Amino acid sequence: MFHKLRVKNFHSIRDSDDLRFSRLNVFVGPNNAGKSSLLYSLLLLKQTLEDKDRRATLVTSGPHVDLGSYLDIIRGHQAKRKLGLAFELEQAPTPISLLLKFPKVGEKAFEPFTAYDLRFSFNAARNTVEVDAFTATSRERKSAYKGTRKEDGWAFHGIPRQLEGHLSVDFDHFLPAVRPVGKGPKEEKTREEGIRLFFAFSLQTQEVRRMFDRLLYVGPIRERIPRYGILGTMPYTELGPSGQNLLRVLSQVGKRGRSMRSMIQELDHWLDKKFRILKNVTIHDLDKGKTVKAILADDPRGEKKINLAAMGTGLSQIVPVIVQTVLTPQDGCLIVEQPEIHLHPAAQATLADLFVEYTRKEKGPQFIIETHSEHFVLRIRRRIAEGKLPPNRVTIFFVQKERGQTKVRQLKLRRNGQFVRWPRGFFEEGYKEAMALAEAQVR
Repeated sequence: MFHKLRVKNFHSIRDSDDLRFSRLNVFVGPNNAGKSSLLYSLLLLKQTLEDKDRRATLVTSGPHVDLGSYLDIIRGHQAKRKLGLAFELEQAPTPISLLLKFPKVGEKAFEPFTAYDLRFSFNAARNTVEVDAFTATSRERKSAYKGTRKEDGWAFHGIPRQLEGHLSVDFDHFLPAVRPVGKGPKEEKTREEGIRLFFAFSLQTQEVRRMFDRLLYVGPIRERIPRYGILGTMPYTELGPSGQNLLRVLSQVGKRGRSMRSMIQELDHWLDKKFRILKNVTIHDLDKGKTVKAILADDPRGEKKINLAAMGTGLSQIVPVIVQTVLTPQDGCLIVEQPEIHLHPAAQATLADLFVEYTRKEKGPQFIIETHSEHFVLRIRRRIAEGKLPPNRVTIFFVQKERGQTKVRQLKLRRNGQFVRWPRGFFEEGYKEAMALAEAQVR
């Protein structure tokens, strides 16, 4: 999971300051305030790590987000400005690091680092984005490796003195790597320590890749549920950002084996018991070879075996969110933009309960939600006041623009669901409309 995020010079964000995440993180604020940009910064790093070309430092246009070029994402479209992206992970050791542990470098053991502070710049001559500087820091801040790009190479700080001048800096996308360059019998010991440091950095890169691989995303507009789907031979394990491959994913879930209720049972539970829209959800075979399938369900009011494609737009927005929430691994993170689109206020509040239920569990995924729904936020506050959700598992960020720049404020919640301080401009529309209505009635 992600513990902290900081963004600099990205779109209208000059400096977001440190955004400290909890299990359920909700971003609210007016349109064009910069909420999506904060979410996209993580997706930008994810799609970069997934790119096949490891020399690609920052993939600004990819399968998750299409942000154009560096000139499009840098604040004020000033190509000379540096883009800053910093993140800190709540890491659990991977099996390989448990087996091999981390090697000693110099006189002390290598301390795994969980925080990365990256600075990017645009090289106009090469028309490429480059890492301009980086800092990799251990969890307890006892160890830090820093690198700064110079005209004649890199200035590298934090390594043992005996390795100075014997290492070169390389990158796996934006992740720093060091490689030993010393040769000869006199430098054999130094080279061995350089190899151990290279190995330690490689383990860290694997861990970061693993964390971003578990970062999933549901976009703001989901596709309508298809009337039928042809499975083919390719297994699908997750949805696309717009809910693509829904039928294929649902058809494959049972084959992978789950310790929890099957996906269909979970989907049926929420659509029936919570939203009260449909019940008895099933995957129906349309051919003898069982390769063409459809999603059917019963209307609680009487009609049986309805194809979900014949239902309203709202249902097509709910189903992918439920499915991706259930599929997100315990140590994963799910980003959802505007889950409330096309939903009635009551359904918006129920959708908040979906994330609340998974957040209540001691072990479960992390959620980062961007919403315009006051009903969504009210339901979360209500569950806190009812004692069903600890307030320390929820963080609400209020994002707005001041003088053209994005400002982010963390809103602290009390155990009664009230904010410690109610910010100006936070869901004031209902109050303003009520006052205007009262004044009009008086007149």
